[in-house]
Amino acid sequence: MALIFPGQGSQFAGMAKDLAEESATARALLERADDILGYSLSRIMAGERGDELNRTVHTQPAVFVHSMALLEVLRERHPLNPVMAAGHSLGEYSALCAAGVLDFDEALDTIRVRAEGMDNAQPPGTCAMAALLGPSREEALKIVETHRGDHVLEAANFNAPDQVVVSGHLEAVGRLVEAVKNEKRTRAVMLPVSSAFHTTLMEPAREALVARLERVVLGNASFPVIANVNAKPYPDSAHGVKQRLTAQLVSPVLWEDCVRTMRANGVELFLEVGPGKVLTGLMKRIERTVSAASIADLAGISSLGAQL
Repeated sequence: MALIFPGQGSQFAGMAKDLAEESATARALLERADDILGYSLSRIMAGERGDELNRTVHTQPAVFVHSMALLEVLRERHPLNPVMAAGHSLGEYSALCAAGVLDFDEALDTIRVRAEGMDNAQPPGTCAMAALLGPSREEALKIVETHRGDHVLEAANFNAPDQVVVSGHLEAVGRLVEAVKNEKRTRAVMLPVSSAFHTTLMEPAREALVARLERVVLGNASFPVIANVNAKPYPDSAHGVKQRLTAQLVSPVLWEDCVRTMRANGVELFLEVGPGKVLTGLMKRIERTVSAASIADLAGISSLGAQL
């Protein structure tokens, strides 16, 4: 069994509400998060602050806290013995926290710095991301190269054999989306994101993250965590862990490769712990022969017993 954790984009109003109502552990974790951040993330997660949940500076802490609250309740109710873990982009922090490499408090404050840096890396309205559906990885890279022009346009996420997310300057992303409209077996969909995540345009955010990670004390991993940047297990050294976390900001997420690495190491059951079912859905496009379950709320935890 492997634990997998989602990233930004899976948030929803009412996050962790059922957990907080039923679990003292989850309530305590949400209260701790509010104290660490210095504002009421729990109210934002509950949907009480309008559209603030969809701001990167709030989305990333919210997805992390929701995932960790789920994991704590899950561990209370079921014996878990994962052989490894991975997370998609932000979800990598959840995976490292689950493995004991990152402490919850340190992880959340580091995510705060990461989210603020990513949100401020480029002026509003200048960047975008789009999902390219249909072409292979090689074909997608050729499409990116063709439509880059003088702008930044890069592959940001290799999610599945037929899904690559592109990221960069708004003009270049828009040009690519328009160009593939008449292509057979190819579709491009703009994503509700106004930044260029996992590209060289995130360099200013990396500088802030490097400074924050210098102060983080890391623990030993209780099971391997697969890194987004190279689809290999995180090293034991603190320097290696921090280097991969900072490189991840400006490098593509090799999610398909991460899944294949876990399969090659004998993983047969993937448990997605966090809001939404994005990674469970991608699993069907990557490897249909494995079992995958999404644990997004109390109901998901309750129905899990038969699969463990």
